[in-house]
Amino acid sequence: MEELSNTEKLIISYIKSHPPEECMLDKITRGTSRSRATVLKYLGILHAKGILSYKFVGRSKLWYLSPDKADEAEVTTEFIEEGPKYPNELISAVSNLHSLILKEINLKKSIDKTDTIIFTINNFMDIIATNDAFETFFPEIINFREILGDKQRIIIENTLQSLKFKDNKSLEIELIEKQNIYRPYHISMQPILDDKNNIIGTSIIGEEISISKRTKRDLETLLSIVQVTDSSENEKNVINEIKNLINTLIPYKYLAIFLKDGKTLHATYNADKKISDLIDNQLSPYLNDFIEKSIGSMETTTSKEGDYYLETIKSNLNDASLSMAISIPIIDEEIAIGTILLLTTLESVSSVSVENVEIAADELSGYLKMQRLAHEREEFANTLIAMNKVSNIINSSEIEDEMLEMAVSEVIKSLGFQMGCIYLSDEDEELTLRVHKNLPENLKNMCMAGMFKDLFSKTFEKQNVVYITPESEEYNSLEPAIRTNDVKTLLILPIKSGEEIIGLLNMGSKQIKPYNEISLENLSSIGLQLGVALERSRHY
Repeated sequence: MEELSNTEKLIISYIKSHPPEECMLDKITRGTSRSRATVLKYLGILHAKGILSYKFVGRSKLWYLSPDKADEAEVTTEFIEEGPKYPNELISAVSNLHSLILKEINLKKSIDKTDTIIFTINNFMDIIATNDAFETFFPEIINFREILGDKQRIIIENTLQSLKFKDNKSLEIELIEKQNIYRPYHISMQPILDDKNNIIGTSIIGEEISISKRTKRDLETLLSIVQVTDSSENEKNVINEIKNLINTLIPYKYLAIFLKDGKTLHATYNADKKISDLIDNQLSPYLNDFIEKSIGSMETTTSKEGDYYLETIKSNLNDASLSMAISIPIIDEEIAIGTILLLTTLESVSSVSVENVEIAADELSGYLKMQRLAHEREEFANTLIAMNKVSNIINSSEIEDEMLEMAVSEVIKSLGFQMGCIYLSDEDEELTLRVHKNLPENLKNMCMAGMFKDLFSKTFEKQNVVYITPESEEYNSLEPAIRTNDVKTLLILPIKSGEEIIGLLNMGSKQIKPYNEISLENLSSIGLQLGVALERSRHY
């Protein structure tokens, strides 16, 4: 088996030692103390190597070792003894250290609980030892005070002072998981004694109790969100309803839902104008950066008073009342397609409230995915209609210009495009604009001047349909005039005679038109139909 990285070995070890229901992305992320993005990357690498496989459970992937690789996927360490001899004391020390390390590894395994944090502190409240769950939820924490609010700090300090020999104290406490986001735990505190029964530290075990903190109102709101996404086909209504319902989960002053068109963020329906203006006019690159940070990591990010992000946002909005910004990614399978941005006057929120909004984001993601699939099916049906229209036109018209004009009109109408044109090769094999429909004046002039040769060359290179949306890499390299006219979907269909391209049918839409491979194949046949008809009309 090829050499694996430490992270790959860690992921394999986790999957081998946990039941199947705990081998989804979020669980693996927690159990390995790695970021979601890192785990996602290495799951993909291990899948490509054939070491891991997965199956879908709902919208989530359940990962497991591939049957034919299970025996090979062993994480082993070889110890090689070589070199000169050393004094017995040194050998004994190394041997003892080795035994202690093995003991530590075994002890770590014994306290490896997914949803239970286990850690110890000394008398100065420094963190001494932790399990993986603690490191996952509270990475890089050095002192217990760092994850305690002012009130919680006083409670803990008083409790530690009251601990007696072999005493045990239990209490509910909220720990700071992220900036100004608190997660409730039920913790047990037990003193650690030295050989003389002096207290030298405290062991703490914390059971997360956020589920029990979810109120009846929370559950009713989440149920309403599920019902909205299941029952409505109107995207605008769904987004507006979800925004209103989120206000009962986390009261906010401003809320905007952003989705990505390729590399571009855009605010959805009914976004607060102040917020959407900041994005659309790029008045605050820091707001964009804050949102992109959440989208890139696929994790909820926060910014509190004093942070550069929030202070810059407050300055641009001219609103000093804001205390916190929260960006919650909208995730479709393994990519973030947008975010829910909350700007609130609350000084802190509970992790339960944040998780409730994350559930709302998941429901919105599922709804948007179903809408996209429905649009794909609709566009597929439209391609069949367009093919039939073109077939009727070329069978009923023998005049070339008339046939081309009718073909452009019917195709853009059937497919729902706003503009279209046809270029044909002239005697010098140069493409010349022959007919056009609804072209804006500046685009028409540019077409007539032959300014889109570089774009058309892509069709000749591919010898097939060119399909460009804001999600395509080519979109940003388009002529600025195309983007200025708000063209979101560009289709270039080669008109072929045999294997030779004799013309192009170009169409533009101000909406993003989702096409699958079968739909694009249907569209290419429209160009073939026109090519056959042109050859026939010229022959006769």
